[in-house]
Amino acid sequence: MFPQAVFAPVGQVTGPIGWTDPVPVNDVYLFDLDALVPSPKGQMDLDFARYLSAFARKRACYILSNTSITDMMTRVPASVRAACAGLFAAGGTELWVGEDLFVQHEHEFSDDLYEFMVKVVQKSAYPEKQAPMLESGSASLRLCIAGSQATLRQMKDYAAWEEEHFELATITHEFKARFPDHDVYRDTDTSLMIVPRTFSSALVVSHLLKRHKNARLIGYVTPQAAGSYANPLCDAFGSADVLSTIKGPGDVSQLLSYEFRRLTQQEAAVNERADELVEA
Repeated sequence: MFPQAVFAPVGQVTGPIGWTDPVPVNDVYLFDLDALVPSPKGQMDLDFARYLSAFARKRACYILSNTSITDMMTRVPASVRAACAGLFAAGGTELWVGEDLFVQHEHEFSDDLYEFMVKVVQKSAYPEKQAPMLESGSASLRLCIAGSQATLRQMKDYAAWEEEHFELATITHEFKARFPDHDVYRDTDTSLMIVPRTFSSALVVSHLLKRHKNARLIGYVTPQAAGSYANPLCDAFGSADVLSTIKGPGDVSQLLSYEFRRLTQQEAAVNERADELVEA
């Protein structure tokens, strides 16, 4: 039995209470990586990977992550990456298609901002902090006091410490006051993501619609992403699009089972019409 999905609909939701007609041909799917691989240091379940790959070969699918493309490649099997139409890395600031960097937003963070982040790291009261603690992208910057290469245990230890000391909340408050031309998000329990105001994850929607004209977007995101860096993206979904807030691969499997069923219905209807034309 799969876990019960939690839906946050825009327009309609997918699944058993969704549309009754066959799935439209021009649907484009966007998956939050943390919904596919809940552990930040884990890898995708192989059975689930085969299931997702089969679906991605029938419909245009993209994966979105707050982390780097290197991290995505370690968590997502090559078969899934090959089947998907693209990967949005570093909070959507990069779009990778196959092995190629297709879109890259660029921003030069100021020396003042970097100096502030270095002081933040130095002032941290966490006793087990490990370098490197800053992960820099072309238009994103992530801070992880436990260390960007920390093990799952080390990340859990910091998360427990953070619950008592509220260090990330203090850093967020100070950063917003100092750099109002940037956005800072609590993208995980142990990290912060910083992007310039010139970039918004809503641009992911723009990229998708440029690549797939008149498409309906169907997004599956975790509550953490929807409440942080992916919030602008979620707000950019149109009234005809579909947005579901889910917790893990079990929810995705359950939802995709309905999508597969409708794909089968659609293919059967197309074949039936083709047979009728031949007979006529």
